[in-house]
Amino acid sequence: MYVSFDRTRLRAIPEKATTPYRERIKGTTEATSQQKRPRLGVGVCNRWVENAVVGASWLQTRISTYILVAVALLGIGAIILGEFGRVENDGTYAATVTWKHNGGYRIDFWGQGNDLNAVPSGAARAYYKTEIHRTGWSVIEIESSDEYPDTVQAYSAGLLEGSLTWQLIHHHWHNTIGEPCAARKWKSTCAKIRQQLVDNSRYNRERADIGAAQDPYWHMIRLFYAQLDGMEAGWRFAVRRSRRSVEIEPEDFLWLAMASDVPWLNNATRDYEMRAASAGMTFLKFLNKPNGDPFLTLAHNTAAPFAKMLRLLKRYDLAYHISSSVGAKSVPGRSVVMPSYPGALSSQDEYYAVEGVGRELLVAGTPLTIDDREWRGRGNPRDQRVPLAARVMTANRLAIDGRSWARLLALYNSGSASRQWLTVDPRINSVWLVEQVPGMTHAVDYSKDLDNVGFVSCTGTPVSNEIRKVTGTLRDVALARSAEISRRQMNVTTPEGVTDMMRAHAALLKPRIVAENFTVTSGLDLVLLLSFRGDLDKHPLPVGVIDTKIMTAGLNGIETFKANSGPTFSDKIPPFNWTETFPNQPHCGQPDAFNFGIVTPNWVWI
Repeated sequence: MYVSFDRTRLRAIPEKATTPYRERIKGTTEATSQQKRPRLGVGVCNRWVENAVVGASWLQTRISTYILVAVALLGIGAIILGEFGRVENDGTYAATVTWKHNGGYRIDFWGQGNDLNAVPSGAARAYYKTEIHRTGWSVIEIESSDEYPDTVQAYSAGLLEGSLTWQLIHHHWHNTIGEPCAARKWKSTCAKIRQQLVDNSRYNRERADIGAAQDPYWHMIRLFYAQLDGMEAGWRFAVRRSRRSVEIEPEDFLWLAMASDVPWLNNATRDYEMRAASAGMTFLKFLNKPNGDPFLTLAHNTAAPFAKMLRLLKRYDLAYHISSSVGAKSVPGRSVVMPSYPGALSSQDEYYAVEGVGRELLVAGTPLTIDDREWRGRGNPRDQRVPLAARVMTANRLAIDGRSWARLLALYNSGSASRQWLTVDPRINSVWLVEQVPGMTHAVDYSKDLDNVGFVSCTGTPVSNEIRKVTGTLRDVALARSAEISRRQMNVTTPEGVTDMMRAHAALLKPRIVAENFTVTSGLDLVLLLSFRGDLDKHPLPVGVIDTKIMTAGLNGIETFKANSGPTFSDKIPPFNWTETFPNQPHCGQPDAFNFGIVTPNWVWI
């Protein structure tokens, strides 16, 4: 069934005094996308967003005088009636999207203090918890209903995320796109990137519209773009309701969603940021419980510019089918849990826990260390079809095991985000290693190798000889990290030990030989070997490891998921602090100090 999506021209139609406050969505994409809107200067960090309320109606904000009177009366009533009728402001906002074939989409905002299990499902429902200043993470969970067409589910999921997280999206855009692209030296490059993204999007949408009816792959690609359309529509809807004069151009929503690909377009990223990205790593090890039962841990560090430390833990439980045909089977990967970013539809960290009926697949990716600038620029999204974000989410939805995941990832390789991947099926201890560069994907069953050595570490150095020959990789630091991991992992017997190792400081180590002809000394470019912090370098840079995640799983599937936001610190190394290091770098919406502990998200709709 084809659904025509009305994306951006959203007209608020308040009903009579009802709860929740409802908004009906109507309009056309083309008319709105061409409108010129007032634009707020990107050079200013707009702190007003800190105080805005998610889901509050603009009509309610216009009658502040009446609200003050009402509050006074309610205060008197509270004294008399006690706590009767009080709404708990718990920072968790909920909303539901309903859809009718002839009536379009409607969002019902339920405010705070809800019993989340009682939130109506509709085509999709979501809750969003703002905890970035308490834990380093905000949380969003979105669930859709299989009673609706897949395209309706996808668009509804996007509407919910865009409208609930609109503040974070604007802050993240300001920090990573708006402010950098305002600089004169980057304007031309940013314009080229935007045009490439628009051309690529147009090509893939046309291809998906043609192929979706027959091919599950293109059906998933179509749903990816439908969800992105909903994200943009939800964001514009929320901004209008808030009556704020801010704007994000349509092509920048593509940029937010495809951010993993952007560093490889036109050699757009500065060398130090590209090198910093390769300071991330993945570590997998088999352990034993006290009763002797085996289980595994999959840990992951992301390295990136500190401007990206506005983080979201996401769970998408979307009831997609392998095709739009009536009676089509459900996709194998219905639920995807991931650390992510505002405006993104994939992890971008490349760390996923994918679950379906009776199956799980753990996925972790690390950027390959490619020193050859010519190879960095070989990704052509228009010619090579599908960007990484859409390909990896398609593989997550459709794959039944590591082998099929690798084959799906290889299709229409954009070549604009070279990665080294591990996929793990914990129920059968199956592990696949996948490496991908422009025009080439290499996949191998690593299960027996893991059985022999007990662990696998990915630090960005290609394993495949074919890929290693063509990338021109400089490997000294990556080899040193691999050797240090090999040494330390021998004493790691618990998940806590894995976490400690992932956030360990090379600065606390004595100089010694850790690889053939390689000595760890203070002259290393990386201040911290396993958890790089560019702010501690003798030439400080606002880049480094920005998180650590760890999952444990056994024969019965995934057991735990934990995440730690921010650069590593200890009793000898202080937490990262914007005011003390880079006060003039864009960091809107972020905490000033990142001194957070480990978080375990407790998902509601499981």
